[in-house]
Amino acid sequence: MTHLAPLLTDEGFSLQTAGLVVTVYTAVSMVFQVVGGYAGDRIPKNLGMFVFSSIQAGAVLVVVAFPSDIRMVYIFAVLFGIGFGGASPLATSIRGDYFGRAHFGKILGISSVPMNILLLGAAPFAGYMYDINGSYNLAFEILAALNFLGAFLLLMAQKPSLKGVPDQLQ
Repeated sequence: MTHLAPLLTDEGFSLQTAGLVVTVYTAVSMVFQVVGGYAGDRIPKNLGMFVFSSIQAGAVLVVVAFPSDIRMVYIFAVLFGIGFGGASPLATSIRGDYFGRAHFGKILGISSVPMNILLLGAAPFAGYMYDINGSYNLAFEILAALNFLGAFLLLMAQKPSLKGVPDQLQ
């Protein structure tokens, strides 16, 4: 969300307002990290990831559709915090469910690389799209679509069978 403050200031909001929006989504995210962890112990983690990631992507579409309406910007902040916060603990714990615990650290490290590469490219991509179009809308819409796609792929992911793997390694 590197470009959130520039998007909001382009719409006439102050840096202080942009900072408050970030504070709101961060505070909501903190609460929903607990909610997401709790949910992950009660429903399939891929379903939880789908729900929370879809909420997060939907939030981005809210801020793109209504960037000058302060009420909608705060609705974005709450929804984004719910989605990001709820998905965060599930993104870590689903790896243990799918790959076992024996090499959890290595699996977490390796599986984080593609995500971090995409995160690294997201901000320059959004900036480039802004430079070309004079707006963040298309960049944010593409990134939201990728988030929805990832959420859908997680929903479709089948939990692998760990038959033959000793219980202490699962």
